[in-house]
Amino acid sequence: MESLGRIVTRHAPWVVLIWLVATCAANLAVPQIEQVVREHAKPFFASDSPAVSAAVQMGRDFDDSTTNNVAYVVLESSSPTGDADHQYYNHLVDSLRADRAHVESVMDLWSDLYSAAIAEGGDHRAVTMLVRLSGDIGDAQATAAVAAVRHTIDQVPRPAGLQVHLSGPGATVVDEFASIANRLITITIVTVIVIAILLLAVYRSVTVCAVVLTTIGLSLAAARALVAALAQAGVVEVSTFSVSLMAAMVLGAGTDYTIFLIGRYHEQRRRGVAGEVALQNSYASTAPVLIASASTVAIALCCLVFTKIGLLRSAGIPCAIAVAVTTLASLTLTPALLRIAAWRGLCEPTRSHSMRRWRRLGTAIVRWPAPIFVSATALLLICAVPAVGLRLSYDERAGQPPSSDSNLGYQAADRHFPANGLLPQYVLIETDHDMRNPAGLIAIEGVTRHLVAIPGVRAVQSASRPTGAPPPGAALTDQAGVIGRQIKDGMSSLQTALDSIDRTETMLSQLSDALQQLNAELAGTVDGLQRINAGAQNTKNGATGLHGITDSISAELTPLRDFVGATPDCATNTICALVDRVIVPVDAAVTSTQQLEQGTTQLVDGSDQAAHALAAATTAIATTRAKMSQARQVITALGLNTGSALPQFSQLADYLTALAADFAGSPDRGFYLPEGALRAPGFQRAARLLFSPDGHATRLLVFTEGDAWSQSAADQAARIRTSVHEATKEGTLSRNVVRITGVGAYTSDLQETLASDMALLVTVALALIFVVALLLIRSPVAAITVVATVGVSYLSALGATVALWTGLLGQHIHWAVPPLSFVALVAVGTDYNLLMTARLKEEAPAGLKTGMVRAFAGTGGVVTTAGVVFALTMLGLLASGVSSIAQIGTAVGIGLIIDTLVVRALIFPALARLLGRWFWWPQLQPPIQWPRTGRGS
Repeated sequence: MESLGRIVTRHAPWVVLIWLVATCAANLAVPQIEQVVREHAKPFFASDSPAVSAAVQMGRDFDDSTTNNVAYVVLESSSPTGDADHQYYNHLVDSLRADRAHVESVMDLWSDLYSAAIAEGGDHRAVTMLVRLSGDIGDAQATAAVAAVRHTIDQVPRPAGLQVHLSGPGATVVDEFASIANRLITITIVTVIVIAILLLAVYRSVTVCAVVLTTIGLSLAAARALVAALAQAGVVEVSTFSVSLMAAMVLGAGTDYTIFLIGRYHEQRRRGVAGEVALQNSYASTAPVLIASASTVAIALCCLVFTKIGLLRSAGIPCAIAVAVTTLASLTLTPALLRIAAWRGLCEPTRSHSMRRWRRLGTAIVRWPAPIFVSATALLLICAVPAVGLRLSYDERAGQPPSSDSNLGYQAADRHFPANGLLPQYVLIETDHDMRNPAGLIAIEGVTRHLVAIPGVRAVQSASRPTGAPPPGAALTDQAGVIGRQIKDGMSSLQTALDSIDRTETMLSQLSDALQQLNAELAGTVDGLQRINAGAQNTKNGATGLHGITDSISAELTPLRDFVGATPDCATNTICALVDRVIVPVDAAVTSTQQLEQGTTQLVDGSDQAAHALAAATTAIATTRAKMSQARQVITALGLNTGSALPQFSQLADYLTALAADFAGSPDRGFYLPEGALRAPGFQRAARLLFSPDGHATRLLVFTEGDAWSQSAADQAARIRTSVHEATKEGTLSRNVVRITGVGAYTSDLQETLASDMALLVTVALALIFVVALLLIRSPVAAITVVATVGVSYLSALGATVALWTGLLGQHIHWAVPPLSFVALVAVGTDYNLLMTARLKEEAPAGLKTGMVRAFAGTGGVVTTAGVVFALTMLGLLASGVSSIAQIGTAVGIGLIIDTLVVRALIFPALARLLGRWFWWPQLQPPIQWPRTGRGS
């Protein structure tokens, strides 16, 4: 390291020039990191999390998008929606469907008569449309898709009074990162101003301030270019979150490392050491500590690469690279700038009284280590107490201003729809058979009822309840009530039928008597007809004989008839006229006897037929009377049976109507939809949304009360899974696979992943930092002391942050605060303790007590200045306006103040004084002497 220091100081202008040229060239050759983030950002959630897997599987089952980038277009009108709003909506749907590169599916419910009520608010002033976009939440493709949809929304001309927003989980994460990116420049400027003011106040030198600001400025520019190049090549992950933290880490760590070197340089100059020798000596003594310090920070940050959460993982390597670049700048650029300033007599130390104050504090610790240790430790424990009540927030909406587009969409939906209308939990049930039948719907209704019974569940949309409530008439008790009312309505008709039965029985009796009388009369008629038939037969015989005689007489008169016919003018001929008068009566008699014979023949035939017909009629009447007697018996029995059943029908009707009334509004009414209802157009539309094309999978939308991003929503996801398993242990859905997705499920997965990541992070980070401290100090006791004190410092900082944000401001702590603040505090806090330990080793030949006093005098002001500057740098994140970033800045800032003013200044040296020579075990005294200069050199 001494060789490097000599090279840097001898070629200082070239070192500065190389840094300027390299940094400018890198930033010109590589796109800005913000652009790289937009093009290469990774997903927010782990791809193998159960919620993400459920979303992907649901897309496969329903032939839909397999991404988890779900968003809602929210339309809000100042008046009830009209034709113009419908036209805009239809145009927007067509435009979105045409954008196949960014929009994978659009669920258009408002255009469908059967589903319009689901998409439209109860006051008819708001409409929602679900869209599934390309990419996974948080990655570059998802961000581009959200931007493209918003561009489409703005391009479609909208009617007056209509506001359109894009909300949903995907849009929320995009807006959160955009809020961070928009405030990054402001945060950097504010932080630089704070650093400059503090440096001017402490050192009262513009040159010192310029050296520090130049170092951190070039470090930040170089680190941004290097990380951008690696991210563009796919070597590291980046996000807007990591870019923001990287800037803060560079500003804080760069200021620290530069102050360490400048402070040691000033110490040498106060001792009268020449400028170049003072710079080389300060470099030789500080460089190992800077490297060890940077190693702890970089190693702790690299531990984030083992986490599964994309937001944490993307912050690790970029920040570690930035710290490495900053360390390199502190070891090369800073001494070069100091050398150039020293040539001109600048950057000289001013008169300071801080060494005397720190020497007094060191003397007090040497004299009273136990009281100071107990008092300081008690103070830290008091600060740590609020950490017991830590409540993490998983609400990404709170991480952005209320005026963001996604938050405006949520606010609009809350004004017109029930709670969490845009953030349901999705339950996917997969089976080995088609569920689109009455038995399947009964099983789905059973699951739905179990879900509705969970506390905090407002409604459930399922195949059995497409609108969130059971369809009218789908309850068995309702159907029983309808049957009961129909029976009551038919009771009057039944009574009328009974009266008709009585009248029919009477009429049949009367008819039977009439037939009996008719039968008797017909018997007499048959006898008379038989006698008439005999007389007619005699008459026929006589007429036949008479007809024969007249025919003979007519034949004898044939010559006379010929004569008359041959005589002209027979009427004037006396003889002919006389003959003609004889012939005419004879011919008339012949015709009459012929007619008489025909009539008597017909009479005989008719009377004979009538006699036979009447004889058959009497037989038929007897048969009819027998049948009528049987019919009367049946009718009589029917009347008696119906009459006796009438009260029972009345009781049945009363029972069914009472059953329907008693179960009205009760969930235990039974569920049944017949096959006919399943073929109804309304159900068919709902089935396409809630059943997979083959019917082997169905999804249920669970709407909860309260905050959908809260801990209670995450707990409900677990209860939902348990409830579904309980409801499907038996019956047709016993062979199933249940998957849950949605904000609550994502939060639950995030919670579990965070717990495992945090445990891994704490274990690995503390172990690696212990190893680094052990290699530097060569004492496991001292290394354990270093790790233990920074751990206590972290807990105190976390407790103070909880007291501030939750106790005073009423906001829960963002879930990313504990892991990221842990990494930053443990790493940076170790720096200060290592610097103190290294100085103790350097001053050890003077004895433990004297060496501790000298170490305090030499490092107190430098470390305090560095710690306060770093703390204010992190507190500058409060200007971000993003709660997650602000809380991380608060936790790290408070932690650095605690570590600087309490742990490093009181607890750590007091503990070292109490341990005495055992602090250096197993060597019992520090054998390694750090390079130092004598007071006369």
